[in-house]
Amino acid sequence: MTARRWQLAGLAFAIIVVIGVVWALIASHKPPNPHASPASAQVGHQRLAGASAIRGQAVAWVTTEVGRDVSIACDPATCSALAARGFPASNFTMLEPTAPDPYGSVLVIATAAVRSQFGDKLAAVFAPEVIASFGAGPARIDIREIAPHGPAAFRAALSADLTARTLSGVQLLRNSRITVSAGARTLLAAGLIDSRLLTTLAFLAGQHPIDIVAFGGASPGAGLAPLRTVYLTESDAAAHMTSSAYVQSLESVLRVQSQPYVPLTVASVQLGGGAPVLEVEFAAPSPLGLLHS
Repeated sequence: MTARRWQLAGLAFAIIVVIGVVWALIASHKPPNPHASPASAQVGHQRLAGASAIRGQAVAWVTTEVGRDVSIACDPATCSALAARGFPASNFTMLEPTAPDPYGSVLVIATAAVRSQFGDKLAAVFAPEVIASFGAGPARIDIREIAPHGPAAFRAALSADLTARTLSGVQLLRNSRITVSAGARTLLAAGLIDSRLLTTLAFLAGQHPIDIVAFGGASPGAGLAPLRTVYLTESDAAAHMTSSAYVQSLESVLRVQSQPYVPLTVASVQLGGGAPVLEVEFAAPSPLGLLHS
């Protein structure tokens, strides 16, 4: 009787455990109650809206600032958003979940999905340089430049390029045909100007005297990335030309250049409500090695 009684007790305990497990499974698969937690639903909606807004900012920057001949690695959602904004789909490398790396492209758009896919190697090995960044936290999106020959070679190329840009900037400051504002002088001397812009300014000065008002085009969250935009006065007394003829002459010189010295945009704009200036902008990313190749 004692053994029989223990057998029955064990069976009853097993039945209770099975019933508990079944009820737990049923509870875990209950459809969510839409009225249970409106605060949680609102937080989730806000997160999705915030992530969507950040993606929109990153996509807008790429489609307006990055050269149309630049190859880009991106997750499927971001590639689709870029295509919808008119960026050439032929320049995409869509990063499927099985992709081992983003090599083969110039830039990678590091969304949360891409960071999760490649882990620490994304910043440490594959793409160490951020040329633009949007948002913060898990939804942050970085536009990163890929290091095709590894991070050490890429860092060495960055250092050599900074040195070459600094030397070139100092040479421009010594050019008697170039007038430079105080703020622009500091940036030139620090090597913070894109190498294509430096070469273009030297070439323009060989045609006409020029007056540099300012540099601009800093990318959001990019740190010390070279500035890719210059603002020039639209007249120079030393040129002995009318303002309109002077601007037309500068524009004609700029528009007949060959790659990589073709500007992204050339336009007359106003800075802070002042007199119109000629804006010359080059596309991202800034190439390395042009000044010492």
